[in-house]
Amino acid sequence: MDKELRSGYTTGTCASVAAYVALSLLLGREVENEIEIVTLNGITLKVPVHSKKLGNGWARAVVLKDAGDDPDVTNGIEICAKVRIVKGLPDIKKAHRHSNILILGGRGVGLVTKKGLKVEPGKSAINPGPQEMIVKALKTILDENTYVVVTVYVPKGREKALKTFNAKLGILGGISILGSTGIVKPMSEDALTKSMFAELKVLKENSSRDWVIFAFGNHGKQFCMDNNIDIEHMVVTSNYIGFMIDSAVKLGFKKVLLIGHIGKAIKIAGGIFNTHSRVADGRLEILAANAVLVDEPRENILKILKSNTAEEACEYVSRKDELFNLLSNKVASRCKEFSRDEIRFENMMFNYRGESLGSSDGFYSMIEELRSEE
Repeated sequence: MDKELRSGYTTGTCASVAAYVALSLLLGREVENEIEIVTLNGITLKVPVHSKKLGNGWARAVVLKDAGDDPDVTNGIEICAKVRIVKGLPDIKKAHRHSNILILGGRGVGLVTKKGLKVEPGKSAINPGPQEMIVKALKTILDENTYVVVTVYVPKGREKALKTFNAKLGILGGISILGSTGIVKPMSEDALTKSMFAELKVLKENSSRDWVIFAFGNHGKQFCMDNNIDIEHMVVTSNYIGFMIDSAVKLGFKKVLLIGHIGKAIKIAGGIFNTHSRVADGRLEILAANAVLVDEPRENILKILKSNTAEEACEYVSRKDELFNLLSNKVASRCKEFSRDEIRFENMMFNYRGESLGSSDGFYSMIEELRSEE
């Protein structure tokens, strides 16, 4: 039996706690050595404060990153936040502005230099999730007429970034402050696939439905929630779409609605059924090859191949509906073939802004079918 692995918390959670502690010191509030914070998915965590200091017009707090049992290169490093109260928010190009709160990266936090990421080029690599956590934490004690500048920095950030894919993605000078939920949930591959199979089996045995929704992760789940698509009959597949198709066949499912971000979904269009980047990639090549089929201009195809991410490459597509619907139909067809024609699949792919890029021909009709069976 697999040992249950311990969860940890993200760099975004660390930055949020550090910023909250620093502001508390500036406001003369009593600060405990352990801070309670609510993550973006509603879970309450107690996070230890490593150190804190009150200066002249500024305060700083440090939290040590705890990745739990996840093999994360940032585990144990210092995530720091320095907070200053100002008369008005300064104009700093790399900063992220939120009403009366300015958030920017300092030493050891990377700068985004390429398109296609969740943060636009020229800005500090502090993702939207951590920004939201910082803002929510500070607004519990911050008056709306008081302006603050939060600088997140990581003393060993440059060193640790060398062990990540940041440079390839165009994030230079340090690590990214990440976290879509605030929690790091480690799991071995064997334990993860067993858990997903068990979840799928429970759905099948506790319902008369012969269908299920597959999503790659939190973004797919959020897309469904935003678009009023039932998530009670959804399973997150992570990278193991091939394993999950085999499991669905074994359990007797007949219809699967597959919803996912272009970066994962496009790999399936190329016949890749483990979408982890260490296993296989080819996202840009698959997109470019299919762009040829819809007669995209040559200059667009070259831009696609030179893109940083699939998200960025989408910007260079002129025949968007034609191309992305073609790709969605290929995803559905590939999955059906993988199931040995045992399951009908329909697919829809979206971007990080939550916008639908394309769908297979029967996607929306399947949604109506599934709704009628609820």
